[in-house]
Amino acid sequence: MPRQSARNLGVRPTREDVAKRANISGTTVSRVLSGRLDFQISPEVRERVLQAAQELGYTPNAAAKTLRSGRADLIGFWMCLQYSRYRSQVVDEMQRILFDEGLSMAVSDADQEYLFHHTLDRALRLQVDGIIAFDGFAAAAAFAQRHKHSKVHVPFVSMGAYWTEAYSYVAVDLKAGAIEATEHLLNTGRRRISYLAPGTSGLLTDGDRYEGFRDVMVREGLEAETIDISASTIDAIEDALKERKGRLPDAILCVNDDLAMDAVLALERLGLQAGKDVALVGFNGTEGTERGACPITTVRQPIEEMCATAYRFLKAQIDQPGSPPQQRTLKPTLIVRQSSLP
Repeated sequence: MPRQSARNLGVRPTREDVAKRANISGTTVSRVLSGRLDFQISPEVRERVLQAAQELGYTPNAAAKTLRSGRADLIGFWMCLQYSRYRSQVVDEMQRILFDEGLSMAVSDADQEYLFHHTLDRALRLQVDGIIAFDGFAAAAAFAQRHKHSKVHVPFVSMGAYWTEAYSYVAVDLKAGAIEATEHLLNTGRRRISYLAPGTSGLLTDGDRYEGFRDVMVREGLEAETIDISASTIDAIEDALKERKGRLPDAILCVNDDLAMDAVLALERLGLQAGKDVALVGFNGTEGTERGACPITTVRQPIEEMCATAYRFLKAQIDQPGSPPQQRTLKPTLIVRQSSLP
């Protein structure tokens, strides 16, 4: 009768099955499959274990592992799921950090859940070792309020433009970035500077970026003009600029890089050149702003440092429950390119 494996019988293979197939103790199998490097295990033994596991179709039982270790090796990552180049870079960087640490990431839009359903139940449903909230303007505060008097300790770090001071956080001072960008435009001789954002975003006349821009303009005795676009599209920017034909600003500070790149094309449609006819500055420092006929000046957010620091703060809470919050504020960097040169 041919030899049958656990896979052939439709039964989930166990660690003991792998040990029998490799003719190695179950303890050694566990150490190999968990990636332990603090024990002297020969390459030949490791290869036998891995080959046996592959032949049997063995995969670790995540639930059992969690019960044994008290860890799920899973980090909750809260962020807005509406696409932008900046968010894409942030999630890629955080995923890289967690992967290098042997951890997985569960992404959810906790802000949307809280704003529409007034609850965080779904976002908190998964058993995770900790949570990092990125730009969670509603969810971070709601989490802090929910767990204010709770005896359950959930390691939590907020990061980005919005944070809660009740827990560890890594803040980015966007107002300082907007101030530096506006002062740069003024130093190049531009006086009529407008701030561009979708009116529906809530950021047209509010938020750190607008406030930094406004404060500098008011300080200089200049009007803090805004350009309200109906949508985040090239057509919407073109329509908004057409309405100002004959009284276009000398420069535009865009709420993000996506809109700055679209503004370059909108100006081209109007027979104008970014940098020459209207200076442009974007926000976030996302990939792509350095390319094209007119590389765009941008306020670069410290993505790598922000993500690495947030994870370090979270890990400290996971490893030492009850440790005091760690809090840090980072400053973005102005990258000057052709779109805003004199």
